[in-house]
Amino acid sequence: MYRHQILPFGKFQKQLIANEETGNAFMLVPSQGACIIDIQLAGQSILDGCATPIELDLNNWGKSAILLPFPNRLDKGQYSWDGKTYEFPINDTQTNNALHGFATDKQMEITEIKLENDQAVVHCMYQYDGQLDAYPFPFNFSVVFRIAEPGAFEVSFKVSNEGPADMPIGMGWHPYFQLSEKLDDMELLFSGAELVGLDERMIPTGKRYEYDEFESSKKIGATVLDNCFAIKNTEGSPFQVELKGKKGSLQFWQETGPGKFNYIQLFTPPNRKALAIEPMTCNVNAFNNGDGLVRLTSGEEVEATFGFSLMK
Repeated sequence: MYRHQILPFGKFQKQLIANEETGNAFMLVPSQGACIIDIQLAGQSILDGCATPIELDLNNWGKSAILLPFPNRLDKGQYSWDGKTYEFPINDTQTNNALHGFATDKQMEITEIKLENDQAVVHCMYQYDGQLDAYPFPFNFSVVFRIAEPGAFEVSFKVSNEGPADMPIGMGWHPYFQLSEKLDDMELLFSGAELVGLDERMIPTGKRYEYDEFESSKKIGATVLDNCFAIKNTEGSPFQVELKGKKGSLQFWQETGPGKFNYIQLFTPPNRKALAIEPMTCNVNAFNNGDGLVRLTSGEEVEATFGFSLMK
């Protein structure tokens, strides 16, 4: 049976959802963008998460951050929408871009928790009133986390337009998966995606390239990745990535199709401890190039789901 506990975490509170009998559990901090700081499947901790309150408060690497209203980078923080120009603050000084939107540290409210024998579901909500000049478009965002036996985790995002005008929207998530002590020893497998060409400032050039480096499962080794991939087949079949390590085989999947997760970013951080597998509904700089960007009319909503399971 799953149980729920509220525990102190420095100046924050963390919510623990756990089934002690099976070793399935996860912890989230609602006041920091509903950040997931740990996931355990069948007793194995699979995330390189924010281990301390200080790390969570800084979260320089965006660990398990929910990315709204755009994932990845926005060229110089600027975009035009329906004849008006807007500008986000630059928070990626190395590339002079805005990065990952503004939801990382926002207070999200838990609206419902369901605890059952074989699964647990947590609903969170964030209401944005459009107060930022860079993004004057009110919306409601909800995220549903579901953990289930024997070792599965699922996340659903939904955004609804609460304002009178059309709004641009993109969504993403930024987890770091750690299945072995070293990233180099983990094996990666994925196919059916094109490499998005980027310039020196990590902004798409408009070109795409065939990519077959991990078409067969092999060790990541010294490979360095900080790349976006566009999924070729977006006709409804989930896109899958397999990551193997000492803790088991992670089978990651994301919905594809209109308004779904048709892009994915893979990132090997400098510490070489984990692999970030980041589902995204749109391309890098989508507010400018329009690749995968969703236009939501007043009262309209968009929803997309991804998840993963751990196998021995």
